[in-house]
Amino acid sequence: MQPEQKVAVGAMRLVDPSSSTLLLYLVRLEYLVYIQRDTGFVMDSLRKKPQRGPKRRNYMKAQKGFQIDCKIINNKPVPKNVEPCTERDYARQLQNWDDFNSEFGPRTVESLEDLKEFMSRLGYAMREGMEPDETLSWQGIRSYWKKFTAGYRRERGEISAEHVLSISRLIEPKGELGKLLNIVPDHGPRKHATAATFIWVGEYLWGHDWKIFSRPRLRVDLWACLSLAAYTSARVSDYLESSARGGSEVGLYYRDTTLIVFSNERNDPEFALQVTKKLKGHHPLSSKLPTPDIHEGGVSERQPLYMNPMLFFLVIFYAKGALRDYRGAQGLSRLLDLKVPPGQKQILIHWHQSVLNQPVFSGASGKILTAGAFTKELRPAEIRAGFPDPPSLHDYRAEGLTNVDSNPLYSDTRRQRFAGHENNKMQQQHYASRNPGIDGQAAYLGVQARGVNVGECFRQLEVRWEPALWQSLPAAKQKELSRSKEYQGILAQISAMSAVKRGRRSRERLSTAKLGYEEKDLSSDDAEGVLAHPDRKLRRDLAAMQRKALSKLWKEKSAQAQVGSRTYTCRGVDHPFSRLRPILPLRRQLADSLLTDASLRSPIGRAALDALINLYNSKTEVDRYGLDASQCPCSMPNPSQLHVYDCRKRNCPSAEFCFLCNEWFSDPEAWDQHCRHHLEHDPLPVELAWQRIESTFLPGYCPFCLWDPYLGAASRLHPFCSRDGWESHIRSHGVEWLARCPDKRCAEPCDDAQTFSHHMYDVHRIPLGVCGASRGRLKRELSAEFESSSDTKRIKIEGGQVLKTEFVFEYHTGLVGHTKHVPVQFQPVAGTGHDEHLDNKH
Repeated sequence: MQPEQKVAVGAMRLVDPSSSTLLLYLVRLEYLVYIQRDTGFVMDSLRKKPQRGPKRRNYMKAQKGFQIDCKIINNKPVPKNVEPCTERDYARQLQNWDDFNSEFGPRTVESLEDLKEFMSRLGYAMREGMEPDETLSWQGIRSYWKKFTAGYRRERGEISAEHVLSISRLIEPKGELGKLLNIVPDHGPRKHATAATFIWVGEYLWGHDWKIFSRPRLRVDLWACLSLAAYTSARVSDYLESSARGGSEVGLYYRDTTLIVFSNERNDPEFALQVTKKLKGHHPLSSKLPTPDIHEGGVSERQPLYMNPMLFFLVIFYAKGALRDYRGAQGLSRLLDLKVPPGQKQILIHWHQSVLNQPVFSGASGKILTAGAFTKELRPAEIRAGFPDPPSLHDYRAEGLTNVDSNPLYSDTRRQRFAGHENNKMQQQHYASRNPGIDGQAAYLGVQARGVNVGECFRQLEVRWEPALWQSLPAAKQKELSRSKEYQGILAQISAMSAVKRGRRSRERLSTAKLGYEEKDLSSDDAEGVLAHPDRKLRRDLAAMQRKALSKLWKEKSAQAQVGSRTYTCRGVDHPFSRLRPILPLRRQLADSLLTDASLRSPIGRAALDALINLYNSKTEVDRYGLDASQCPCSMPNPSQLHVYDCRKRNCPSAEFCFLCNEWFSDPEAWDQHCRHHLEHDPLPVELAWQRIESTFLPGYCPFCLWDPYLGAASRLHPFCSRDGWESHIRSHGVEWLARCPDKRCAEPCDDAQTFSHHMYDVHRIPLGVCGASRGRLKRELSAEFESSSDTKRIKIEGGQVLKTEFVFEYHTGLVGHTKHVPVQFQPVAGTGHDEHLDNKH
């Protein structure tokens, strides 16, 4: 049998032999065989299949005459493609090696001894400034070693694999160097920022934050980005330009988002936004990037407005003109009134063509907001909210993924796609809680597990919260720090540099006056390549010492409580939000509305949306009604608010301005009644210092007059509009020490003058040295008291030592002719026979 017949017979066995005509197309290496039963298995000659489509192009022929860049055509192996930040890390570690060679002689990587010494000195340098009991993370020093070896292999050559392994074992926590450096396996367990933490951060940011942002829109961007990251369990690099991809401008753009209006479970319209995560290690144009979504909150229990993320994204979209068909105030109103037609699930909201390539979160330059700028604002905000060790964005991500993992409605595949993981290993090693929330007791006893997740209760305590967290060092701690040799040494260097600068400026002014023009000396310290402000590093060192002392104070005063379980008290702040409310009109309105349980389309929600848009578009958060330029009688161009106040007072001496309500009063009786109402019904500020806030100011109040029941209401609330006048008035009282603070809300006793002075500074922000009369005046007053000997009693013991002096003196309020007797005690110096405070200058 011929080969063609064998093929035909084999093919015929695959079909039904009862059919009269069979046609089988058998393709084998571009040969087509036609088989027909009626012809007795007669086959046509095998013939080649004709080529279809366009003629194949000869690519190499087209390259004739084209020159290729010779820089990439060489025999050098191509290293792994890394990000620019990784290359900088490599260069930094290679520089450490070069510094080691320059300081301790020429060394080589071929010597294991040199490598051991290099890592030992690097480890001790990392421990510089740390306490002996503080630990060093193995992850940090191991990262330094891995980046050094990778950079060396990439740029300079190979390092022996045995040497690399030996050093890796040396720096392990159980290694010899690891024990000397007190190295531990990692930074500590993963924290989980629970919903309670997230809720309190939002409540503080919008209802209690005393920080005034230089760019008001940053507050909106900060909370919108945090909400998006928490609700989608995202990394900071998913939506912002991370430092690992610096300069790449990779992040969330309008082209990566989709906005819709859909009909929820109650058939009410609701906004939803789908975003694209730009996962690390993936190309930003990859088709496998996850696209999670956020919405208004559904039909669950009512929540405060600040918990609705779509409220803040609508502000951003409207302010940037991103809504193509709903621009302007009327367009926004139509968008809020939009309803989904029956039988339709959603309505797509189109973006304007001009914003497709713009970032959703932009910085001051208009480019995409960087992760560094975001973290620089988020961490201090959380510290201000009472978290001494604030949670990172990864802690919010860990909590979200833990909750998703415990929800039986979601499979592992859905969770991995949501998180951007390729397997379960990432969840198990880096995000899952160490307490899995399993009722092991019920499982062991074989009974039904309880409905309460006890593990979640313990997870609430992973992020430490302090209900009264100091934001600055108290006076006693600051005084203790300023007495340290290191602190005084830095201050001396700064003082010396300042003196040199003043002398240089004087010489330059003299030279300019003689020559008629400014002559620059290129050989001076200000020449190019020399640090222009060498004292900045010293001031940063002082700030670092203060932060370290403040962290130590937080540990000493720790009263860890559950988030939101107690009233939060702002400590160590010149002007908390309660004092700033009169000069922050938009913030004051938002503090009242955003903390209210309401929907976006309700009247409160619409008013909050308008206020947020005004805040986002404004250049400053600060504005005080009643002292604007229109209130100035002299019509001076661009007057300051202090000028407006003084000018109107001169024009109408009986006029009074309430700095708590921003209202003018011309009738003295009405003004007195208004002050009485504040004293009887409104909480008065605790911090009484005069403060300049951008273009306006906060007046100072006298702590002794404010709480003096013998004074009239107008005298007690008398505002001092200059710092000098405020401090001079307090000094005029001549009070250096009181056993109790004049403010009845302060319960702690003051045992001596120093304690009283520190209390007045820490709580009421009265500068140190202001409380107390001048030396000459106090001596004269005390001499008169001693001469009369009416209310004075001196007790002496052997050696002429004065044990105790008690007397009564009068101080004047400075506002009305009223005096008050205050018992004051002074502690003398042993063996001197006179009172110590009499010789102190204040």
